[in-house]
Amino acid sequence: MSRMHKSIIKREFLAMRKGMLFAVMFVLSLSPSLSAQTYSYDYSPLYGPLPLNPLSVARRLSYENFRSIKLLHAAIMNFGGGEAEVNKLVDQYAEASALYFQNRIKESAEAFTRNQIEILNTAKRLALKYKEDTAALLTDSIKLNFKNKFKKNFQEIRQGEASADKYLENAQWSVSRANDFYDRFKDAKAAPSLGLINAVYYFRATKENLFNMVKVLNMDKAQKDEYLAKYKKDLVDNNNKVYESKEKEK
Repeated sequence: MSRMHKSIIKREFLAMRKGMLFAVMFVLSLSPSLSAQTYSYDYSPLYGPLPLNPLSVARRLSYENFRSIKLLHAAIMNFGGGEAEVNKLVDQYAEASALYFQNRIKESAEAFTRNQIEILNTAKRLALKYKEDTAALLTDSIKLNFKNKFKKNFQEIRQGEASADKYLENAQWSVSRANDFYDRFKDAKAAPSLGLINAVYYFRATKENLFNMVKVLNMDKAQKDEYLAKYKKDLVDNNNKVYESKEKEK
C-alpha cells in the first residue's frame, strides 16, 4: 500500500517538472473515512500547551509542503542541489503521505513536520544564494549604466535611457522587498517556507528589471549581448523554468 502511494506521488512531482498542472491537495481531502476519525491524548497542563491535532497537522502540511516543493523546484534545479535535492524532498513527502494512508496519523504528522523543516532549510540556502547573486548583479548593472552615460558625455537623454532609469528604480524597490522577506525569515527554525520563497521571487523580479534596463540602454548590441550572455541561467530562471545547458542538450 505504501509503495503504491509513494509511486503515485512521485509520478505527480515528475509531471510537475514537465509543466503540468494538477490539484495540490489531491487525495487527502477526499477521504471521508479518515476525516471522520478523532484522536485523544494523555495530556496534562503541566507538560505545556495542548499539542496540535496530528490529523490537522498532516493535512495542513500535505498542502503547504507540496506547494513549497513545487514553487522551489526550478530554483533548486538551477541554483541548489539539483535533482538529488528535489528527490530527497519528494521522498520525504511521499513517506509522510504513505503513513497517512496507512492510518498512522501521528507518525505521518511527524514525518510531514520533518519534511517542512528540510524544505525550510533548502529555502534558506536558496534565498541566501539569490540575495548574494542579486547584489552582485545590481552592482554590475549600475556600473554598466553609468559607464554608458559617461561615454555618451551625458548628452541628451533618449527614450531608452529614461526607461533604463525606470527599470533601475523598479529593481531598487523589488530588492528592498526581497531583503525584507529574507531578514524576517532567515533565522526561522520551523515555519512555512513561503516567506523565503517570496524573497526568492522578489530577487528574481530585481534581476528581471536589471536585465530589462540593460536591454534598453543606448549601447553597442554586441556588447549588450555579451553582457547578457553571462546571465543565461538567470534569464531562464526568472521565468521559473529549469535551465538546460548546451552541453546537456547534446
